[in-house]
Amino acid sequence: MPVSGSDFGGGTRSPIMVETELFEHREVKPNFINPCCFGEDFATWLRDGLRGIPNLGVELSDPIQEDYGWGLWASDGKDRLWIALSFVGDGPQDPPAQWAISVVNDPGLNVFKRLTHKADHELLERVRAGVLNVIASNAGIRTIRHDF
Repeated sequence: MPVSGSDFGGGTRSPIMVETELFEHREVKPNFINPCCFGEDFATWLRDGLRGIPNLGVELSDPIQEDYGWGLWASDGKDRLWIALSFVGDGPQDPPAQWAISVVNDPGLNVFKRLTHKADHELLERVRAGVLNVIASNAGIRTIRHDF
C-alpha cells in the first residue's frame, strides 16, 4: 500500500501530520508486525467518523495492519483510495504522539490501469477534506501540518 504523497497520477500531497494522546501508542501488542504498528484504534475512529459524513460517496473497509501502521480502503466503485495512518516514532515514546495520515489513489496491481487510468481528483480531495474535518471535530487532536 502506498504511504507517501505519490498516488500514481492522482496528484501529490504531503501527509497530514497530527498530535494526539487519544490513541494507543505505548503498549506493543502481540499481533504487531513490528514494534511501531500503533494506530488500529485511530484507524477505526477515523473510519467511523468518515462514515458519518453525508455524501462522502465511498465505502470504507475495516482497518488493515501494515508494517508502517494501519490503513483502510475507500472506494466509490470506480476508484480506490488508500488512507494510511502511521505513528511517527521508533517505538513507544513520551507524549504527545505524532501521526501521519495520507490519502492516495491506488489503482492496484493492474499495470495497464496504473498507466492509463486517470485518478478522480475530486474524489481524492473530497475524502482528504473528510479526513481533515473528522480530525478537526475532536479538540484532543492537533493538526501540525497539512497542505490543503
